[in-house]
Amino acid sequence: MKGPYFKLILTFCWVLQLGAQTAPRVLIFADQEYSRLQIKVKGGSYTLTAFTPDSIFTMEYESDDVHPLYTFRGDLRLNRAGCDSIRITTQDTFVVRVLRGKKWTAERPYLGDFTLRPNLIYLEGIVRSPIAPYIAGVVEAEGGSSSTAEAYYKAQAVLARTWLITNFKKHISEGYHIKDDQSSQAYKGLPHSKNAPVIAKACAALGDTIALHNNAPIIGFYHSNSGGYTALPEQVWSKALPYCREVLDPFSKKGSKAVWEKTYSWEEWQKYWSRSIEWTVSDWTAFFSQLPDTRSAQWTLGTQTFKMETVRRDFKWRSAYVLPQVTDEGIVVHGYGFGHGVGMAQQGAMLMGKAGFDWKEILDFYFKDLEFKPVQNL
Repeated sequence: MKGPYFKLILTFCWVLQLGAQTAPRVLIFADQEYSRLQIKVKGGSYTLTAFTPDSIFTMEYESDDVHPLYTFRGDLRLNRAGCDSIRITTQDTFVVRVLRGKKWTAERPYLGDFTLRPNLIYLEGIVRSPIAPYIAGVVEAEGGSSSTAEAYYKAQAVLARTWLITNFKKHISEGYHIKDDQSSQAYKGLPHSKNAPVIAKACAALGDTIALHNNAPIIGFYHSNSGGYTALPEQVWSKALPYCREVLDPFSKKGSKAVWEKTYSWEEWQKYWSRSIEWTVSDWTAFFSQLPDTRSAQWTLGTQTFKMETVRRDFKWRSAYVLPQVTDEGIVVHGYGFGHGVGMAQQGAMLMGKAGFDWKEILDFYFKDLEFKPVQNL
């Protein structure tokens, strides 16, 4: 059964799934290991529930009580009792920070329920956040707060929400749904920058609108800057997707992350490649001279082929869109863009919004054959 009825059933399942996704569980401060965490409920009432190996006990606070600042360590104790987990339930904003090295991170504000649990000598904090503040927080964390183009924020919100639907169960076996770092979507709590009101307004304006292709949610790929040309997903990973396209992107060329450069001595360059090939300066000079000005998905060197996304990760380049040059001192890698290059380029989208394009025009520029519908209308 692969006809229209099958697609209808899939769409119905996605609608049901989103209905259950009113509060994704997000692992916070996922990009670092920490053994000390501080949390404080700002002013509203809340319930703290501690789960010990032998019992469960709770503490209730009202809005007119003095709210303590809790500091937890890796062994997770409360009033000297070792805990399997601690949960704080509140309708108010709470702030969290962790100790990184010898310094506390900046506080991050959240809405939702908070669970803290030990992981060997470290701690793990999980926030169960309503979707709306989560999406607004992702838009700020992923796109920054420098843009004032509501059209960009709307486009980013649609992709962030669509990405959440298609990746909702990414870490379900680990006790949460997604992380707050770049392996999922960046998320640093509620929008709290100078443009937070603009971001919140833009995200709220579209409700629960998502992007679809053939009535199915897309994978909402985005990256920082394309460098002038976007990439196809099969060039970066392995699977082709019908709604992704290669785009000549003049908007990204005007962004701050459009161009970068790395310099290597001949010895440094050869150290990487000599594991596979032995080329002379003349060989490299000839090879570089015939590279196209656009992105190359792979380099064929002699009888061997190298995927550029793999080379990029090995060298820790900002992107795989590179045009190297041989010099008297070694190799200069002229790089373009920032990120994997698939889907929407954020800086390009910001400049499109500033130039007067609306959010649909931005997404239609970077993708093809999309539909945009509120989940409630599916």
